[in-house]
Amino acid sequence: MPNAPKFAIGIEPTQAIEYLKQKRMLASKVFAQELQASSLARATTIAKLSSLEMTKDIYASMEKAMREGKAFNQWKKELVGEFERKGWVFGHDKAVSRGIDGKLLADPKTGEYFGTPRRLNMIYRTNMQQAYSAARYQRMMDNVDNRPYWQYSAVGDSRTRPAHMEMNGKIYRYDDPFWATFYPPNGFNCRCTVIALDKRDLARRGIDEVGDSSARLVEVERVDKKGNREKTMGFKAIDGSVRVTDKGFDYNIGRLIYRPNLDLYPEKLAHQFAKTEMAGGEFRFNYEQLEKAYLTEKAKLGIDKKITNKELLQKVELSISKNFKFATGILNNKDKQLINSHTATVWLSDESLIKQFNSRLDDSYFSIDSYQEIPDVLNGADSIFKNGNTYIFVKSFDEFKNYTVFVKHIKNTNELFMVSARLQNKIEWDIERQKRKYEAIR
Repeated sequence: MPNAPKFAIGIEPTQAIEYLKQKRMLASKVFAQELQASSLARATTIAKLSSLEMTKDIYASMEKAMREGKAFNQWKKELVGEFERKGWVFGHDKAVSRGIDGKLLADPKTGEYFGTPRRLNMIYRTNMQQAYSAARYQRMMDNVDNRPYWQYSAVGDSRTRPAHMEMNGKIYRYDDPFWATFYPPNGFNCRCTVIALDKRDLARRGIDEVGDSSARLVEVERVDKKGNREKTMGFKAIDGSVRVTDKGFDYNIGRLIYRPNLDLYPEKLAHQFAKTEMAGGEFRFNYEQLEKAYLTEKAKLGIDKKITNKELLQKVELSISKNFKFATGILNNKDKQLINSHTATVWLSDESLIKQFNSRLDDSYFSIDSYQEIPDVLNGADSIFKNGNTYIFVKSFDEFKNYTVFVKHIKNTNELFMVSARLQNKIEWDIERQKRKYEAIR
């Protein structure tokens, strides 16, 4: 990639471009719903800028710059030129009136002051580094069957922050909850990265097995420069101090574009991957954090009962969704052909999880541990029913574990999404009711 910034050397252009494209698309969703406090908003907004048009232009231009291999100075020159054409750049006199020596970026419709073109440097470098990190996450996840152990690597020079240096050298499995919060970058201009290791690498380091970070992850309150408080996850150091990321960096940026194509793997291996995904520490961590956020949002609204899907979307879901997806299962080849799908991978989104929290509000029978058996239901269902573009997979493990899993087939995007699941005991189980209610296809 010619003229690429130094930190982007070795980047996978397709995956990095997908990340920037994702942020550009998400920006409109965030601003349309005015979700400034949500995790998704922190992932897509630019500080002190609420102009949707300007934000989309910035992300679109960065996507184009990466695709064409443009260096920062060329990108900045073209973007500022486009802003000038649209009347978003004000001259010296207006800038001086605000105590600024140089040009000023502002929205002429609202008079909103954004800053000077100098700010574009930080925006460019932060987003390009995040794109690099997200692309690397995809590559490492595609190779976890060979290198499942990840090591946090800080640069270790005078510019390395103490909080980041504290995590340097730590090794955890790829699905450890540590990576849900501390997968880098963990702040502006963060240069940390992750190294994927195999068992031989561990042996050379004299390590028999890696640890679990759960005991060192603690929920803390972070206070910003304005005195605002927010809860986040911290990493407890040996001396008892707790390290946190910069504000807005406490999530795994790689999950925004993570798309494992399980269809490319042998069925048994893909099935095992899905089982590991559903039983893994990262899924459990995100599940628990999302459930806590769901209950917190409802408490703020004074709601203590189930709400309609429309209310859920408007009042709760959009404010806490992170746009994450987990591979919850893979269909066997016969069932894939039976439902006429071009993919066998079944996804579970955080939006669906939130709906599950709402529908399972009074159901203590279906818990987080129930998700560990969903891959077996999808890969080895006893029966399959159809209701429009939704397929119902049914499997009975024993008299106490009878699952019904609903999967929506979205043909135009070639995707399968698990939208709901039920777990019933022998007394509640009625397979004949399924046959009467839905079209049986197997």
